[in-house]
Amino acid sequence: MSLRFRLVLTLWLVTALAGAMTLGLAAGDAYRSARSDTQTTLTRASYVLERNYHMEPRVGDPLYAEMTSIKLLGVMAPGTCILYEQRLISERRLCAGWQVFGQIAPGWFRDLSERVFEPPASVTRSGSASQSGAFHVQASFDPVAAATLAWQRTSLALWQTLAMAAGVLVLGSIAIVWRLGPVRGIVSGLDRLACGDLDARVEPGGAQEFGQIARAVNHLAERLRASAAQSHALTRKLIEVEDVERRQLARDLHDEFGQTLTATAALAASMSCAAPQDRPDIDRDAKTIGANIRNMMDCLRGAFARLRPPDLEDVGLAASLRTMLDGWATQRGTRLTLDYDLDEKGMSNAVALDLYRIVQECVTNAMRHGAPARVRVALRQAGDSISLSVEDDGGGTLVRGQSGHGVLGISERTSAMGGELQMRETDLGVRVDVTVPAAVARNAA
Repeated sequence: MSLRFRLVLTLWLVTALAGAMTLGLAAGDAYRSARSDTQTTLTRASYVLERNYHMEPRVGDPLYAEMTSIKLLGVMAPGTCILYEQRLISERRLCAGWQVFGQIAPGWFRDLSERVFEPPASVTRSGSASQSGAFHVQASFDPVAAATLAWQRTSLALWQTLAMAAGVLVLGSIAIVWRLGPVRGIVSGLDRLACGDLDARVEPGGAQEFGQIARAVNHLAERLRASAAQSHALTRKLIEVEDVERRQLARDLHDEFGQTLTATAALAASMSCAAPQDRPDIDRDAKTIGANIRNMMDCLRGAFARLRPPDLEDVGLAASLRTMLDGWATQRGTRLTLDYDLDEKGMSNAVALDLYRIVQECVTNAMRHGAPARVRVALRQAGDSISLSVEDDGGGTLVRGQSGHGVLGISERTSAMGGELQMRETDLGVRVDVTVPAAVARNAA
């Protein structure tokens, strides 16, 4: 759920809550008015009874009671009722009409109002109309009239609230969408950074806070770009150091271990030739030692081939890859194919060596951890990128969360070239895909 949608939804909920509170306050104000009208009616009725008795000496007149009732009805608020008695006037009840409140409130609203609001309580008052007489008055408010008054005011407030809420919601939603416009650019820039696009930048705009965020994101992108450049340079340096160490190790093995094996093989041959006729066991043991030394020298030559980088400047990458694959095919009897469609002109030696080492490591892993009948190597240039894929049918698997030195070396070389690495299991084995920008391959030192 986007930030804009959440803010707009929050605005709608707050507006709905405020509208409900407004309607509740309107209904509550109606009940307060009903209680005030009840008290006012009681005060006015008491005054009329006192004044009417003193101003009208015709207490015994039959029309006195009717005239008093007419005067009382004139001072009663709509919806109120009074119950009064006075000397020579029996107890009477009068109720003022409340048609001015409009149509009677629905039953559900009356039930709800009785549960939420306290109905207006009746009030009483007694007084002396003369030395020989007294009066008693009780004023109350009709519950249905009180609910109808609340319904009337709530209905009026409802339309006002709806009109105001519509304006607030429309204008507020527009303001939120407009004010949060820069958020989309900031999120887009962060997504591009997360995907590895270190050239992504955010255009500052909108409120001051958004401008600060945009500048912070751009500063972060610059730092990430600088860190990535330093990391690539360090990785490249480490790979170069590794290649130098490999050459040194190959030279040391050739100079020391190779000479020792050669001398030992000569000594074994000499022992075989000098063995007496009656000691066939010496001849047999000497030949066995010679056979073991030849096997060791074959393994040593394979190690030399893996340790010494090929002469890519003279031979070229394609020829070096074919030589390596033919060697594996001869040694293991596996069918290795090379699909090569790449223009080596202008390619840096470092990138060519990285591609060679990646293929070498992939084939070595396939042979070491599986039993492939076929290994397919494809190296092509497609548009602005160079794609390398190595796929075998040896039934090997990838162990999640674990990586050996070979996989680590492939990842480091791919990172040094600024490329992308994908390794996945297929139905028959493992497939490794490496994509390198062609510009990097041409311009790398």
